[in-house]
Parts: sequence; structure tokens; C-alpha cells
Amino acid sequence: MTPPAPLDSEECLRLIQSQLTLRTTNALARAIIDMIASGELPAQSQLPTVRDLAAQLGMSRSAVAQAWKTLSLRYVIETRRRGGTFVLGPPQPPRARRFDSMVRTSSTMPIDLGNLRSDDLTPPDLAPALEYALGSRTLHNTFADPITPELAASVRPYWPSETNHFLATHGLVDALELALTSVARPGDRVIIESPSQARVLDILESIGATAVPVQYRPDGPDLDQLRVALISKPVAMIYQPNGSAPSGRTVDDNWIEAAAALLRDESFPIFELSLTPLMRSRQRSLANHLPSRVVHMQSYNFFFGADLRVAVVGGGPEYIEMMWMRLTYSSRWVSRILQLALAFQLTDARAKHHTSEFVIECRRRHAAFSQALASHGFDLEKTDGPHIWLPVPDEHSVCTRLSRHGIVVHPGSFFEAQPAQQQHVHVNGAALGHGMDTTARSIAEACQIPAKVGEISSVSIHR
Repeated sequence: MTPPAPLDSEECLRLIQSQLTLRTTNALARAIIDMIASGELPAQSQLPTVRDLAAQLGMSRSAVAQAWKTLSLRYVIETRRRGGTFVLGPPQPPRARRFDSMVRTSSTMPIDLGNLRSDDLTPPDLAPALEYALGSRTLHNTFADPITPELAASVRPYWPSETNHFLATHGLVDALELALTSVARPGDRVIIESPSQARVLDILESIGATAVPVQYRPDGPDLDQLRVALISKPVAMIYQPNGSAPSGRTVDDNWIEAAAALLRDESFPIFELSLTPLMRSRQRSLANHLPSRVVHMQSYNFFFGADLRVAVVGGGPEYIEMMWMRLTYSSRWVSRILQLALAFQLTDARAKHHTSEFVIECRRRHAAFSQALASHGFDLEKTDGPHIWLPVPDEHSVCTRLSRHGIVVHPGSFFEAQPAQQQHVHVNGAALGHGMDTTARSIAEACQIPAKVGEISSVSIHR
């Protein structure tokens, strides 16, 4: 079947005039989406300018521009520099493009250094935990609570502040998506650290929210940049105070004090993420300074396996209740079996000893791999791991060359909302139990970018 021919701007203008019954931003955006979905506005049709459409419809330019922005965030139109605005096609389902790419590039490779996995590090035996969970008298109760008392008690020793408001979710990504969809709408601005978790950027894109990046310095997110970011009137802030992925950085006490003072008079929630809380001897947080606005989230599946995918959220009661209401609306509360199994793994003496050995081995691997990379010329910042944020001359070339040797690392652009001056790749420093020097040599060789004809190759792999 031959696709319909694109319309020119005058044809689009007449069509929009004939279909629009209410002159508001939302009505205009909705009408155009409907016309694109029905095929009345074919792909590659050129839309009228904001000025022309506003004049013909009797609307303000700002109202039409806001509708264009909404449509752009839905990826149904695009504005080309000096070329006009064009229809891309019908709305597509939200897609976690960074995560999809990570899975696709990693699934067939023998050496996965890009993802935070611990496949060859055995977690504590799950059988005793499940036996404990299946013996609970609370199983099969139709009505759920935000969290089981056992799990709430088991996470308190790892929590950075006092709170009685906890919620169990299906992992950290589920927790963050719940939190963000509770407070953010298309076009809203959300402050994030940079670099940040790739899934953070995927979720913001799916909502249609705009990331406002703040560079993560060695002591924490840059406070001067944070001060400027506040001018954008954000609806939320997301950062990782402890062992940030992918940089591995942790905020210090001075940053906590200064950031708390800077954020004290704001009203938006602050979402704190912790991917590897059991690797931290101490959890730093803004929660002790801003208890009603901080929502702290901890994930445990790195330590206990991908199928015990339970995260715990705790903090400001207003936001915990908001997230719980969204969970109950969809009936996707976390099984008590999983919650009780996690509580067992966090409190049982044998499981705790196993986890302690697991953490020791992760730290050993991270230190040994960092040393191997340093011996091949990389200048690395000292962190607790397991993440290594490796500076490279060209992320695309490095990823491509390593893939030819069966090695996966992820490009730094997956973790950044805007292009960075210094390119990086993300490496899981705990992935390898042996062969670290050989792998480090392969990475160093992949960083030796050959010069073009007539140029001198002089590429530093130092940070």
C-alpha cells in the first residue's frame, strides 16, 4: 500500500483549522496527535509556523509554541533548524532506548564489563530464605501493606535517617518510575546529577520531562550549577549520594551541609538512589536535614540475585503515600514471599556472613582491576567501586573495538543528558575474577586511535 503523500504547510493549516474546535494548547496538541494517528497528517508533512498558525486560529504564539513543545516531547513532530516543523509519524510506545541497547549489545558477548552484574559471584542460598517466607501466617492475605514489618525492620540498620514510612517496590527502576510519575508531567524540569544512571534518563524521556544536568564533582553535585538549576523551577531532584553509577563518587559531609542549606527553602522532592547500599559502611543522605522532602531508595538485587528484585523506599510520608496509592491502583504491590525472603537475607547470620564475603570480593576485584588499568596508563579517581568511569579518547571507537574481542563496555553518552567534553565508558570493576591485566591491556589498545593521514596521533587516555 502506497503511503499518503505529505502535505505542505498551507494544506496542514487548512486541515488544522477545520478540525480544531477549542482554541487551547491541550486541544491543539490533542487534535494534531489524532490527525497524525488517523493518517490525515502523513509523515513528513510540513506544519505551519507558530506565527502563521497562531494568527489563523486566533491563539497566542506562546500557546501554539507550547503545543509544539508537547508534540516534540511525544516524538510525533520535529523542528529542523531553519527548515520548519515536520510530522514524524504516529505516537510510539515509550521505549527505554538506552537499556534496550545495553541488553542487545551485552546478551551475546562473553565478557560483560558494561552492566552492573555479579553473575559469577554466588549470592546467599535462596532456599532457606524462601522456606522462611513460605512459613509466614500472613501469606495469601488479600489486602497488602506498603511493606512487611519484617522487611522494614531489616533495612533500618542500613537506613541513613530515622523514618517510619517505608515502601517495597519491584526494584530501583520501579521505585524511581513510581516516584517520578507521581510528581512530573511532560515538559516539567527535573534536576539530575551528571553522569547519572542510564535508566534515569530513559524514565524522564518516557514521561516527557526535561533533565537539568548538574555535574557530579569529587565531593558531590556542583553546588554552583545546582543554584543555577533551581532557576528552572524543577519539580524534583534525583541524585546518588553513595557510590554513584557510573562515576562511583560519594558526597562528603561538607557537601551535605551546603546542599541542605541551598535546598532548604525549596518545595520539590529529592529522590536519592543507592544501587549498592551493602557496600557502604555509611549511608550519606540529605534526609536528616530535609526529612519531609527526601525519599531514599535502596536496591539489593546486586547482592542477592536478579530474581530477588526488591527495593525499599523510605522517607517523606507525603511522597511514600503518593507512591503507595499508585501501586495499589495497579495492584502491583510486592509479593510478601519476596519481601520476607529479602528480610531473611538481610538478617540471617549465615546469609549476612556470605554477603560480607561477597562485598569483600567485590572490593578486591575493583581494586585489582583499577590497578591493572592504571598500569596501562589510565589515571583513575579512587572510589569504593564497583563502578569505574573510564576516560577514553572516543567512546564509539573504543566500544566498537572491544566488541570485536568479545568485551562489552557502555558508552558514557548513555549516562549523560548532554554531550561531555571528556568522553568516558562505564566499566563494572567487580565483573572479573581473573584475567584483569589482559583485559586492561585490551582496553588500553582500543584507546589508541590511529591518526588520519597527515596528522600525528597523540591521544591521551588520562583523565
